[in-house]
Amino acid sequence: MRVLAAASLALILGAPSESQKVPPTKGVFLVAKPSISSGPFHKSVVLLLSHGKGGTLGVIVNRATGIKLSETLPDLDKSGAATHALHFGGPVALEGLIFLFRSDEPPEGVDGVMGNVYFSSNPEVLDGLIEEERGPEELRLYLGHSGWAPQQLDNELRRGDWKVVRADAFTVFRKKPETMWDELAKSQRVIARSSTPSRPSLRSARAAAR
Repeated sequence: MRVLAAASLALILGAPSESQKVPPTKGVFLVAKPSISSGPFHKSVVLLLSHGKGGTLGVIVNRATGIKLSETLPDLDKSGAATHALHFGGPVALEGLIFLFRSDEPPEGVDGVMGNVYFSSNPEVLDGLIEEERGPEELRLYLGHSGWAPQQLDNELRRGDWKVVRADAFTVFRKKPETMWDELAKSQRVIARSSTPSRPSLRSARAAAR
């Protein structure tokens, strides 16, 4: 009994707090909590691409727009462009395009996120991936991005606005955006039940950024 009691006490004392389990860093999801009740981050899942003294960069991964890449870049004369739909990455720099892709042999100049997942905004890299006929299970494109000034995200975490969860490529590239937040929120005990987030239009995304 003493051994069991000592072991239980050690587990309790040695167990990390909820906020210590997964630190905010690249390759994690920020799952919005109910305290974010409106705006572009309501019921959002953000994949962090970088986090440090200079601030934080990420993309919302559960906001499909229905806009095709070929509509945004009509000069991209490749059949693969028509198969890719754009996602709303966040309210910052909506005129810009960031993309995530999977590769075992990534091109030079791209940044790693986790495992074989990388991101870039280089049009030449995107052109090469489209030419290789990468499908949505290997390539995701985002209009705009999500950004935080130095210490801003840390303050939001202390306030309890986000749940930090380890990210995985399957969720990013395979799961349906419209059910992603509900699944993660329920599995991480952020909520008990909730409806799925609505699909934003590009117009509403721009309005939210103002």
